[in-house]
Amino acid sequence: MRFGVLGPLEVVSDGGVPVKLGGSRQRVVLATLLMNANHLVAVSRLLEAVWSEEPPPSASANVRGYISALRRFLRAGDDDRGRAQHGERLTTLTGGYLLRAGTSELDLSLFMGRLRQSEREMATGQTEQAARNLQSALGLWRGNPLDGLPMTLSLRAEVERMKELRLLAVERAAQARLDLGQADALVPELATLTTQHPFRERLWELRIIALHRTGRQADALAAYARVRRMLVKELGIYPSDRLKRLEQQILRGDRRLDALTT
Repeated sequence: MRFGVLGPLEVVSDGGVPVKLGGSRQRVVLATLLMNANHLVAVSRLLEAVWSEEPPPSASANVRGYISALRRFLRAGDDDRGRAQHGERLTTLTGGYLLRAGTSELDLSLFMGRLRQSEREMATGQTEQAARNLQSALGLWRGNPLDGLPMTLSLRAEVERMKELRLLAVERAAQARLDLGQADALVPELATLTTQHPFRERLWELRIIALHRTGRQADALAAYARVRRMLVKELGIYPSDRLKRLEQQILRGDRRLDALTT
């Protein structure tokens, strides 16, 4: 079985057929279980994920109904190998429920595994392999996580956490490519990224370094001036010490900025 949360919620059977998931609240229950796959999810957490306000008196019974329906759908989607490996996919435990999914079955687990692996590779100088792992991790994303589901405060917090992890992967991938000498190709990509995420100082830092390494010192300083103005105007804050130091290094012609690793 294949489970997807890095985009619209999807479940695909071992035979490649989309699995029926039911109505929106039932899908929210499944999404919450998948984002916490292989861990107990308390009933109270499911109630928070499904209902934005005070749950109705029938909420716990409704959740039990959603679980029962999901259990049937998941059984139908598993082949003999999946049933032998995982047994009952969705089990009831004291205080909540647990959904079993192998690392290779859930896109979020695959993404996190490749992100952690790339971190180890960067730390040990395996930059090319890290860059490949990061690109592979980012390739798992199909759009906004859980796109199309109704967003309660609880579910929105989970989605924002996943978006933050994606941005972390984007930044690490850009750093790895900078270290591999790909500044020219990165300049337009980082220009787009800083437009999409204007308050993400790490992206501005990478953009400024890429401009510097392509011999565009004036453009690098202009980019710094732009982010400084924006932060002061929009947030009432000044750039981080890292960004300030980067500007000074460019002004001084610090050759350390030309090093492969920043």
